[in-house]
Amino acid sequence: MSGPELLAPAGNWDALTAAVQNGADAVYLGVTSFNARQSAANFEPRELVRAVDYAHVRDVRVYAAVNVLVADRELEAVAALLGDLYNAGVDAVIVQDLGLMRLIRDLLPGLEVHASTQTTAHNLPTLELLKGLGVRRAVLARELSLDEIAFLREQGGLELEVFVHGALCFSYSGQCLMSSLVGGRSGNRGRCTQPCSLPYTLYRDGTPAVASAPGPYVLRPRDLNLSAHLPELVRAGIDALKIEGRMRRPEYVATVVRIYRRLLDRLAAGYFHVTEDEQRDLAQIFNRGYSTGYFFGRPGRLLMAYSRPSNRGIALGRVRRYLPAHKTVEIILDAPLHVGDTVEVWVSVGGRVSTVVRDMRVNGRPAETAAPGTVVTVPLAGRARPGDRVFKTEDAALERRARGTFASAREEKSIPLSFRVSVRGGAPLRLEVTDPSGFSATAETQVPAAQARRHPLTVDTLKAQLGRLGNTPFSMGELYCELDGGVMLPLRELNEVRRRALERLEGVKIAARRPQVLAPDELATRVRDYVGARAAARATQRGRPVLTVSVGDPAGLEAAVDAGADVVYFPGEGLGAPHDVGPEELSEAARVCRRGGASLVLWWPRILHDRELPRWFGLTEKIAPFFSGVLAGNAGAFSRPKAHPGLVADYPLNVFNRLTLCLLAELGAARVILSPELTLDQVRELALNAPVPVEVLVHGALPVMVSEHCVVGSLMDTGGGDGSHCAAPCRTGRFTLKDRVGLDFPVGTDTACRMHVFNAKDLCVVEQIPELLRCGVSSFRVEGRLRTAGYLHAVVAVYREVVDRCVAGGPDWQVPPKYKERLQALSPQGLTSGHYFRGVL
Repeated sequence: MSGPELLAPAGNWDALTAAVQNGADAVYLGVTSFNARQSAANFEPRELVRAVDYAHVRDVRVYAAVNVLVADRELEAVAALLGDLYNAGVDAVIVQDLGLMRLIRDLLPGLEVHASTQTTAHNLPTLELLKGLGVRRAVLARELSLDEIAFLREQGGLELEVFVHGALCFSYSGQCLMSSLVGGRSGNRGRCTQPCSLPYTLYRDGTPAVASAPGPYVLRPRDLNLSAHLPELVRAGIDALKIEGRMRRPEYVATVVRIYRRLLDRLAAGYFHVTEDEQRDLAQIFNRGYSTGYFFGRPGRLLMAYSRPSNRGIALGRVRRYLPAHKTVEIILDAPLHVGDTVEVWVSVGGRVSTVVRDMRVNGRPAETAAPGTVVTVPLAGRARPGDRVFKTEDAALERRARGTFASAREEKSIPLSFRVSVRGGAPLRLEVTDPSGFSATAETQVPAAQARRHPLTVDTLKAQLGRLGNTPFSMGELYCELDGGVMLPLRELNEVRRRALERLEGVKIAARRPQVLAPDELATRVRDYVGARAAARATQRGRPVLTVSVGDPAGLEAAVDAGADVVYFPGEGLGAPHDVGPEELSEAARVCRRGGASLVLWWPRILHDRELPRWFGLTEKIAPFFSGVLAGNAGAFSRPKAHPGLVADYPLNVFNRLTLCLLAELGAARVILSPELTLDQVRELALNAPVPVEVLVHGALPVMVSEHCVVGSLMDTGGGDGSHCAAPCRTGRFTLKDRVGLDFPVGTDTACRMHVFNAKDLCVVEQIPELLRCGVSSFRVEGRLRTAGYLHAVVAVYREVVDRCVAGGPDWQVPPKYKERLQALSPQGLTSGHYFRGVL
């Protein structure tokens, strides 16, 4: 294949067919469990085999998504699924869980692994780590620029895949806990409810930050559309161009794949351009407005779909007048309209009114179609006003054309075959068919060729009869004949030999992609032994429990130390700080910690693009004598084993099972902070069998999003909305995002202008400290960013006293209610126990 792979979504069978028939080189799909789109129809195991065979016959690769975090109790089930995928012949699996990647590398080395975008892969050290885990391809974070991607392609040693069309997440994928903590449905488990699509209002110091926002959907990006920029992507060396949309209708898949296939073929032929029809069809099939994402830098306000979180279609015209007596509306058209199309009126009062055009009149007469400039009258069950905008959200003709590519028995796909025919009198006709990849099959007629009396076989006869390939994915290319003159065969024999040859060719192509079958019982035994070996290596005696506190400013650090913190994580992203923290401030922080008997751990930001790494590497080296370790939530920090003594694995690494826990320990982690999405029982299973001490989050507003887009800067930008004139309003007060029910989600902006959104309610499990100690947890963390020094001092003092009394009182000591009451008074929006008792779906 020349040029990048075109990779399409297949959320169900029709979408798979649509992708294949419209020119996808590969498809990605999920089975009914362990994938990041649990709401899609997905594929049952038996249907999966059929889907893989269907695609392979048509020279299309199949990647199966197993891109969720996996709990310990699910390891055998997910391993059985991987065995089924391996036996079915999938070309690769898409994986998020780092521990699962290593299991595949060690137990299923023949199964190719692609690192999901949920791994937040965005720098070179992370690619190095993934490569060491056996990964062949990385699906990059959507927040990278084209120049950054080109650098990673040149230096990373992995195939790179990027999204080029479809929905964008507001937060870095794999780092979003919004749906999880607010609604109990985790994006890391394939259950995201998309709370980013809900309305929010930006507040500063308790009052609305802007008098008039461009719309209420301040966390909803426009759709990505890079169709006009394919030449730049190809020049960057990107290996696969991915279309988002496993939740989309097959008509969407058919249309988008058809256009991108056409554009890539046009580019390969040397005359790239995007026609107006192609632009219109892409917009018509589904769009929230379009942007180029972060490929050419931060677009600021231009990234966002402020006024509409769902499909807006294309502009159709404006209301001329509404006739309430007839419940009809007159529309002045700016675009064609046909009976069967769906239109939506953005009414001045009351939101949206939608209708399918079943009756249309022009000058009082029925019409099937109307051109731009025409005034049409259509029924509308809702009041509209003159000047209201009208959009066409569904084009019936486009939908029919798309459905025709996957709902018909006739194939759009056409693979040219070489036909070689040999026939002699008294012998069967022998037919050999060969595809462009070199796969071939032969078949012979059931009866020998006889001497012709009237109609001998000719090349033209063979070409006409053998070339009848209408409902197959094949077409006749070259025809080579060794034909004795004057022989004949019944036409039904020619039809039958063609059918058998093609059937055998399909079988050859399917078999070539199937591995040697791996027995399920054998794999299950190997997995049990593999997981069991990692449960046996327990940590040494952990000693006195440790109270850790994460802070973002010197005042918070001093308060935490004064209240009794054992370890302070600082500075992290430095939320709200006017500048990057330097060596002098870190040295002073270390002195404060030493005076108070605490240790300072240098806290690296979880997001570190390659351009930012030199500063942090240099800072770490320069102040090494002043800190006792490095806290890293960026996987790249673990790419060089033992590189940083005292390395602590932070919770953004999504440690959800013992495989990932053991992997990080082997890569140099001295302590591992578990995922906040685990239940108390799951924490117990991990902590009691951990090879290194484990830490859990026990208090504070947990970060739920980290984004390259700054809501504060974009809404308060005094320039053109692209962020180029941002005067750093984020430094001028305390900002929150207020949701529909009145909860305020704190917002902070770091010195790299990334925005961090925190949960509205504080996590609080102070009453569970004794149980967590019995579970084997050795460190308890208070999240203190964006908090005042007074708040931090009060909270840390409570946990210091509780931890100390637990140690003194023994395993049966119970926490008196007064401690939670003191904490409750500090959190007016309420407290939450997070997932310790409810878990995640």
